[in-house]
Amino acid sequence: MRKIFIHILLLLFCSISFAQVGNQTQNKSMLASSFYRNNEFAKAAPLYLELFESSNMPYYFDNYINCLLGMKDYDTAEKVIKKQLRKNNDYNLQITLGYVYKEKGEIAKANSEYDKVINGMPRNMGTVVSIASNFLNRREYEYAEKTYIKGRNLIPGEMFRSNLATIYAYTRNYSRMMEEYLQLLKENENQLPAVEGRLNSLIRYDFDNSLQTLIKKEVLKKTIEDPGTIIYNRLLIWFFVQEQNYSQALVNSIALDKRTKTEEGNIFNFAQSALQNNLFDIALNGLNYLLNRQPVIANIDEVKKEIVIVEYNKYISTPNKERTSPDELVSRFDKIINELGYTAGNSAFIINYAHFLAFYLNRTEKAFDILNNAIKISSLSNLQRSALRMELADLDVYDNNLWEATLLYAQIIDANRENPVGDEAKLKKAKLSFYLGEISWAKDQLDVLKASTSKMIANDAMDLSLLISAYYELDTTDVPIQLFARGDLLLYQNKEKQAVETYDSITTLFPGHLLG
Repeated sequence: MRKIFIHILLLLFCSISFAQVGNQTQNKSMLASSFYRNNEFAKAAPLYLELFESSNMPYYFDNYINCLLGMKDYDTAEKVIKKQLRKNNDYNLQITLGYVYKEKGEIAKANSEYDKVINGMPRNMGTVVSIASNFLNRREYEYAEKTYIKGRNLIPGEMFRSNLATIYAYTRNYSRMMEEYLQLLKENENQLPAVEGRLNSLIRYDFDNSLQTLIKKEVLKKTIEDPGTIIYNRLLIWFFVQEQNYSQALVNSIALDKRTKTEEGNIFNFAQSALQNNLFDIALNGLNYLLNRQPVIANIDEVKKEIVIVEYNKYISTPNKERTSPDELVSRFDKIINELGYTAGNSAFIINYAHFLAFYLNRTEKAFDILNNAIKISSLSNLQRSALRMELADLDVYDNNLWEATLLYAQIIDANRENPVGDEAKLKKAKLSFYLGEISWAKDQLDVLKASTSKMIANDAMDLSLLISAYYELDTTDVPIQLFARGDLLLYQNKEKQAVETYDSITTLFPGHLLG
């Protein structure tokens, strides 16, 4: 028993000692890092040297050398690197030694060290990438390029195209960059998203459009020289979208589909993107092509629905005086529902139709009917059912069934405690309270919603909360803001004349009030 007790004490003592050593190392590392960040290299250098000697970690050695370079103590840096090279002939150390020579102004010696690294490089892809990365870290772009070129010769089939393209991007050699990217795509079409992402990042900083011009030129050239490589056409279509030339993008997408009969998904996605940018005619051109394409595409029902949705958005975006009769559009909505039925997959389409009927045509009875029929669909997910109920609650507000709307919003909140739909219902319920003149309660709810994960909901809550703060809490009476809220409700209900009269009454009753 006594031996066991002694053994436990020894273990405990060792643990405490190791912990103390660990804490000392951590504190020393933090102190060295603080000096290093503040360019106090003379203070950081001895600390990093001590840390390296006790741990043998390359990170500490690299920082020690960087401190010596920061102090321009090239001789010491050269001496300690050569000492380490005698222990371990490591290519990272050779690159660092070459960099020291370069900083010292001994360019020939620097190049000699760099060349030794490349000439002694093994047939190993990981090592090639590691050496090139070390050169890149030292901004030795020429030698990073040489490393990958040598790697091509060492490792059959490995071209390092993406790596080389990155180097050419750093050095703004965009023609060579595009050569590598285009050849990469020809060899592996799956690289298209990665290439598009990289080009998109570069285009963001192309302030004079010179890069965009070059990309367009190189891709067009390739589509002409190598028409059989379809991936070049896809990159060209992507590029047209980036420069917001949606019309040309659609023309090329359709031309490509006529050749391959494989682009229906891309054309459909493109039409949806055009819709989001309010390019209704372009979206319709793409969708109508899909509608009439032979052979018939698999998702033809989705195309039919999307055509009606685009026409609906086009209608509501047209100024009132320029709108034509809505009857044909109503008929198209009805036809789709009759053909496809009340299904969970059609719930979003039904919501759009109900909104159109109520808020734009004032046909509330029919809108209520189709929403109530849709809510009965047994296969609805919680989010689909909540979306339908949200539209139903909005319709209740529009139709002045305010108590029913309050109950529905509350039910949606209860069913969506952990997602943004619940926050959306809370915002609408708070706005309804505002409309009803429950100003203080509405503000309390809005202040909570300012922390919503949805930026749009948070911003809307912030705006209304600030309005209440400005015109309610400082007033001696709440009548002006209650009149203003009443006007907002009437405006929501499309009762514009009554809304204007209500807003004007603020000026009449409270001359000079800022809400008037």
